[in-house]
Amino acid sequence: MGRLGLGIAMLALGFLSCAQNARFLPVVARDFFVAAPHDDPWNAKIRNWQSRHRLDQAQPVARAANSDLIAGYDEFTNSLRRRIAADAVAWIQGESHRHYIPDGETDHWATLSDVVSTNGDDCDGLDLLTFLLLRKLGFAQNEIFRTIVVERESGQHHMVTLWFEAGARSDPWLLDPTGVVASRLVRLSDVPTWTPIEVFDEARHYRVEESRGAEAVAQR
Repeated sequence: MGRLGLGIAMLALGFLSCAQNARFLPVVARDFFVAAPHDDPWNAKIRNWQSRHRLDQAQPVARAANSDLIAGYDEFTNSLRRRIAADAVAWIQGESHRHYIPDGETDHWATLSDVVSTNGDDCDGLDLLTFLLLRKLGFAQNEIFRTIVVERESGQHHMVTLWFEAGARSDPWLLDPTGVVASRLVRLSDVPTWTPIEVFDEARHYRVEESRGAEAVAQR
């Protein structure tokens, strides 16, 4: 074996040795949430920041005119949340092809336990998954509402989720679990033949009425 061949062989053995040794690295057990004692040296620093942060969050942030960092932060946040909502629509509509189960004669609105036990449901059960998914991903309670919409000509009812994005609450985003109204994330104004009539969540219920005001009912 020449020098080159010997070098390659030794290098290969070295990689194998590293991989084998990595399997036996000790795992350090840690409890990450032990209550800090009163004499912890970082107490004062952390508590000072916590106090100022809570106060800061309770009032509007005064933004400098040239704060491009915060402008970029807001733009990225909005873009990311829209991508998440769009991905949620794509996912639930994909699942609806395999898990749509019509109610039959009785229009039973499913709970999450119902959807799990039957491995599917109709539009209201699948919409529940959309609603809960956005909640789990951090969308605020005053942003996400389940919504009954009706098609003007046929009178057909359907269940969707509306996302009242900050700054555009009068024209919320619509997430349709089955694609009857829209096959992707759209604004409510993009589907003028469908009218929202009721919005609700697990604790609140509002009727939708046309208003001359600029803000939606769910601003409450």
